Amino acid sequence: MAQPVSAFAPKVQVSSDGLEATMTFKIPDGKNEVPKFTAAQLLGFLSNANVSFGIDQEMLARLADSPIYGRPIKVAAGTPQQQGTPGYYEYLFDTNFNRKPTIRPDGTADYMSIKTIETVQEGDVIATYHPAVQGSRGMSVRGQILEPKPVRDLPPLIGRGFDRSSDNLTYTAKIDGKIEVNQGKILVSPVHEVQGDVGIETGNIKFNGDVIVHGGVHDGAVIDAAGNVIIHGLIEDCDIRAGKDLFLLSGVKGNEKTIIDCKGSITAQFVEYAIITCSGNITADYFFKSKISCDGHIELNGNNASIIGGYVSAVQGVEVNDIGNSFGTITNVSVGVDVERAAEYEMLAKKIMALNANVQKIKKGIEDFDKLGEERGINVKEDPRRMQLLRVRIRDEAIVLEETKKLNYMKEVIMSGKDATIKVYRRLYAGSNLSVDDHHASINETHEAIEIEKSEEGIRLVKIRG
Repeated sequence: MAQPVSAFAPKVQVSSDGLEATMTFKIPDGKNEVPKFTAAQLLGFLSNANVSFGIDQEMLARLADSPIYGRPIKVAAGTPQQQGTPGYYEYLFDTNFNRKPTIRPDGTADYMSIKTIETVQEGDVIATYHPAVQGSRGMSVRGQILEPKPVRDLPPLIGRGFDRSSDNLTYTAKIDGKIEVNQGKILVSPVHEVQGDVGIETGNIKFNGDVIVHGGVHDGAVIDAAGNVIIHGLIEDCDIRAGKDLFLLSGVKGNEKTIIDCKGSITAQFVEYAIITCSGNITADYFFKSKISCDGHIELNGNNASIIGGYVSAVQGVEVNDIGNSFGTITNVSVGVDVERAAEYEMLAKKIMALNANVQKIKKGIEDFDKLGEERGINVKEDPRRMQLLRVRIRDEAIVLEETKKLNYMKEVIMSGKDATIKVYRRLYAGSNLSVDDHHASINETHEAIEIEKSEEGIRLVKIRG
């Protein structure tokens, strides 16, 4: 019995994205005569599969004349939707900086490779906006509209130190200064720039922003900046205070009077005979006979990474190649939180408690004054005694607020030093005195590749595995 014509009908398939339809003819089995279908019949098969758009009429005619068996043949193609482009800003200044020195092939650290800030001149174009371009619709082979994903424009840039064009497309610097992106805001801040050295000729520098010195600093000069300080030349006899980060690209050659205080992190080529206090981390090549106190982590880079002589402390730990030298130079290195810092924390906490108790007493005194006034029906607001209590309360509350900030900072520092260690990747020489928290050890023989950590028994030296 002959099979019905429908048994030979080609299979119509539509792709998952709806943009292509194929037709597959069954391979003849040799037993039954295979009917030929007209182009109109093939079009009917497509219609039964709801394919109505982008049909290739020429292909249908060819398949009606000469069917292709056993493989899918594309007979319809839809129009894909064109996706749009969301609005975006193109920054015309560098936003990525290399704040650590690159290591040369010989193992030495190249501190001049460090890039710290980007500067602009008044009138420089600093950013351009490229508006969103909406996409276009498409059509599936089944006649369904394919919508592109909606794209949005971005709001205008916010910040300070720049102007915006009337069409909101072009941004230009309003002043000369440092430019940065901070939490989505563009900030152009004033920069004090010295082309040569800082010394007798220039006088001291006090600036509420960043300071860049292209030369060195000497002759007892003072630099006091609220922002970052970048010094390209050698640091000698001077006093430097940085409210943020400090970059000493040619190092420090002090005379035991050079004092550096940094509220951020310090990057220096080397430090000799200097007194340094740092709230952040310190990265350098080597320390020589200096007194260095760091609330963060100290990492010494390159072949010369060493601490020789002096006193070096870092709450979060120290990493270095060598401590001390073969001559037995006394070198003191400590990490973690020592007894003095812990005692200072306790004293400050007690001070705040006493101040708070006094504030409560004063508040009670003021309340008593007001209550007495109500009972007597008189206004005591201008009473000198009440005014004095009010002044003392305001003063003490301000002190409590400030001291509480200090206490919270000290607590964070103490917690950050909980697991501090000293890692010596090359040699720990005899003559070194080491401390981890309140545990101490004097080294009487040279050790290689060693990590110093605290244990229940005291200080423990653990071999660093290569």
